[in-house]
Amino acid sequence: MDRIVGAATAVLLIFACWSDIRRLQISNLLCIAFAAGGFVFQIAAYGPGRFWWTIGGFAAGLIPLWLLHAARGLGAGDVKWFAAYGSWAGASAALELVVYSLLFAGGIAAFLLLFKVPLVRPFALRFEWPWGLHPARAGKGAKFPFMLAVAPAYALLALSGG
Repeated sequence: MDRIVGAATAVLLIFACWSDIRRLQISNLLCIAFAAGGFVFQIAAYGPGRFWWTIGGFAAGLIPLWLLHAARGLGAGDVKWFAAYGSWAGASAALELVVYSLLFAGGIAAFLLLFKVPLVRPFALRFEWPWGLHPARAGKGAKFPFMLAVAPAYALLALSGG
């Protein structure tokens, strides 16, 4: 990953994580500004031929997450965040990050299911759950910020040279 792209997407991730953890929301302004910045950077750095590459990255980040959003699996801010990320990093990196993020989210969800185990439940209930229904109490409907899965996925992608 280009150093400028790595720095820009890391900043995007930090702001999105902070916002998502605090409010379960990612700012539209953040996503729009970063997506526009990705388009401007790619075209300025690599020329007008990079326009379609950037569109491909934007779409690769947007489409899979939009499908999950339509199924009520995650919020619209996550969809816009991935589109912005794709405009900087390209389609391949965006799709890789989607896959890694979903794997981490599945791991988090499996861990949260442990809160329902009768032996674990009393201990889990001792801790406040800041994002709505506590996973130990909720049937369906316990939430966690998706950026908690995206951050380690991003780190894994960055460490693997992607």
